Amino acid sequence: MPPLPAEPKTVAVFDLDGTLLDSMPFVVEAFIHAVEPFRPRPTEGEVLGHLGGPLQVCVGNLLGSQASASLPEAMRRLHAFEKDQEERLLPFPGSRELLAGLHGRGVRLGVWTGRDRWSAERMLATHGLTPLFASVVCGDDLKTHKPDPEGLLRCLAAMGARPAEAVFLGDADVDVLGGHAAGVHTILVHHGRQAGAHVLARAGEVYARTSEAYPALARHFSAQSLKA
Repeated sequence: MPPLPAEPKTVAVFDLDGTLLDSMPFVVEAFIHAVEPFRPRPTEGEVLGHLGGPLQVCVGNLLGSQASASLPEAMRRLHAFEKDQEERLLPFPGSRELLAGLHGRGVRLGVWTGRDRWSAERMLATHGLTPLFASVVCGDDLKTHKPDPEGLLRCLAAMGARPAEAVFLGDADVDVLGGHAAGVHTILVHHGRQAGAHVLARAGEVYARTSEAYPALARHFSAQSLKA
């Protein structure tokens, strides 16, 4: 078990898809559904390789040379798929309890996601998570995207927190690279995929499953109650 960083932690920031929401198979299906009328069916690896920014950018990258003509209809197909299938998109077991427990003890909570604000807020509201978060930064809020750390730094600034006070949990390479660039202790949950050596070297902690990563994150706040 890795030693805890010396700086006391008061803020926890989370990625959304693949970290709080068990959504990655759903997300891959949604992107394939969106673009397959306009290009050969992409592989799962292709889709995963384009994730990390706003949905429109990811879809445009998958469309390639067809983007200018096909992007509006592909986005319509993406949003229609998400709306029709959203009951399949559920929080990981233990995520609600983790968030509610931290919030109840006065830990300030944030989200830094590549999702656009419309879909991110819809997902948080659908699962009753909106009131738990003091700051939510989405993929279409800024011109920069993960792994650029601007979104994470904005999320922290909105909560009046310094990077050294925060822990960030994400499942993607860009999460680790962005967290490291921001100076934030970053926990990677990789779900069994192979992360690159340059990513692992920048992660503060690495776990295979959320059932391991959630307690690890909670340990950073276990020394004392933070609630005034």
